[in-house]
Amino acid sequence: MRVFWVLSHLCLSTIILSIPILFFGWFDRNKKFIGKIMRLWANWMMCAMGLKCELKGLSNLDLNCQYVFMSNHESALDILICIKYLPHNIVFLAKKELFRIPIFGWALKASGMIKVDRKNKTKAKSSVDNAINILSNSKFSTLLYPEGTRSQSNKILPFKKGGFILAIRSKLPIVPLTIIGASSLLPSRSLKLKTGKILLVIDKPIITCNVKEVEINRLVNQCRQIIIENKNKYENKFSPDIN
Repeated sequence: MRVFWVLSHLCLSTIILSIPILFFGWFDRNKKFIGKIMRLWANWMMCAMGLKCELKGLSNLDLNCQYVFMSNHESALDILICIKYLPHNIVFLAKKELFRIPIFGWALKASGMIKVDRKNKTKAKSSVDNAINILSNSKFSTLLYPEGTRSQSNKILPFKKGGFILAIRSKLPIVPLTIIGASSLLPSRSLKLKTGKILLVIDKPIITCNVKEVEINRLVNQCRQIIIENKNKYENKFSPDIN
């Protein structure tokens, strides 16, 4: 019954909020309107799911700056948390298959989401180049999950380098995000959703303007280590208040 309730709200919110995006998204250059709609959608879904969030480190962000947010990936809930609580307008790199979905895919395109072909290395590289160009000529940020997939073991998986290349070439600061508790409420590959609280830790930005691509391994390890340390620091102290 609970799954039906959540899925019905997911379909309803997506259809209803896709309509204004389809009409106005093409003209929203800096994604201010899109950002409000996305946060409204995330808030709608979190209320429907009975989810709450605790924030740490919000003061580390400057509202006038662009960032490449890098987050660990525990659950499908990670996206809702980041959209609602990050005070920046965000454009995602989305799988090309999502753009084929009627209404939803059209809204993705209208909102400026960047299409990525993960199965074709040449096209994937072109997608990164396109994202760099878009971010360099805009005022919005992007959010990436460098593990590439949701972790099954509650451990931080190795990070892929594509997002870090994007950050180095666009010269945008990287902000490590650590999400704790999401996998307890909605495990990967599961529909057993529980109500409760999630912790989002926002770390200090890592400056990339003077970082060269040959130093990418150091940058990847630095970001990953920050997330691992935050996870170890807060995981045992944080209670998700599961119901």
